Amino acid sequence: MGEVAFRHLQGSLETSKSSNNAATRILLARVTNPNFNQPHEYVEEDRGTLVAANRYIGGVKDYTFTVESAGATYEQLGWFLQTAVKGSVAASTVGTTGKRYVFSPNTTTTGDDLQAASFEFGDDTQSFLARYCEGTSWELGFETLAVGQAAPLTLSVNYVTNSLSSNTKTAGLTSPTVETILGTTGTFRLGTTSTGFNSLTAVTASLRSFKLMGDNKLGRKVFVGDGETYSNIGRGRRVTTFEATIEGDANGVTRFVEWDTHTEKRLRVQFAGTTITGSSPATAKQLWLDARIHIDTFDPIGEVDTNTVFRLTGRCMEDAAHATTNSDLTVTLTNAEATYS
Repeated sequence: MGEVAFRHLQGSLETSKSSNNAATRILLARVTNPNFNQPHEYVEEDRGTLVAANRYIGGVKDYTFTVESAGATYEQLGWFLQTAVKGSVAASTVGTTGKRYVFSPNTTTTGDDLQAASFEFGDDTQSFLARYCEGTSWELGFETLAVGQAAPLTLSVNYVTNSLSSNTKTAGLTSPTVETILGTTGTFRLGTTSTGFNSLTAVTASLRSFKLMGDNKLGRKVFVGDGETYSNIGRGRRVTTFEATIEGDANGVTRFVEWDTHTEKRLRVQFAGTTITGSSPATAKQLWLDARIHIDTFDPIGEVDTNTVFRLTGRCMEDAAHATTNSDLTVTLTNAEATYS
């Protein structure tokens, strides 16, 4: 497939896994890193000729791809989070028109609890459909902030799918109105593990970049009778990690001590957008990334003025404060999207 085949992305959330739902929205993202593999094994047999390949055996199909958004938006982020963090999430009402979605995976849920999606991509003459798509891993964050550069949050989700076919794309969809989530609107908050996330203190003149990375460790399963496509996905013990760049001063010294003494912290990286139209009381679009963290590495990577710049990496830990789920992560998204489909 050429590059054109992976353009013009649109999709829908499936009502049942692997159902062929017509696309409901244009997705402001692109397909990258496609790996569409159908294994074949040629059985070499002596049939009295000099031809080695007389018959072949077809194996179980292995289809994966990545969806990347160079500018994650308050409106569409929740659609992707349902396929990669927590499925079938209902919104609560904030003000009169605001909607709040909370993605907090349960630590005791067995099997697959993600929302499956169908993706359509390609142009009008060569279009394709992928069904039963779920995010096996994902990354959300922003690069190092710098004067003279944009600072959008980027989103990347690695998908598995059990079905790829040619398809006539759903017609009549219109491009949505969206607002990009910007790193420059963020607030970096830290506190002790006994401090509630809403009460964490803001840390200023410190955070320069931040990324959250999740690995769901999905296990695709094929059973007798499935043919060349798997029929089930199991969700393993997920791992959520982070990477941050901080500029050293007194804050940098504190981060060093926390790393050196294995001190766990609670963290909130919070982003705020514009006020939601018609909301009373006034409600802003927001994204909160909440986690209990342990710092694994503390590496000096450069300098700014007289301050050393450090890169921190670490892991998100199970925490009873996460919406009663004991999760290692809670993502809270506020926008004006009434539902996701």
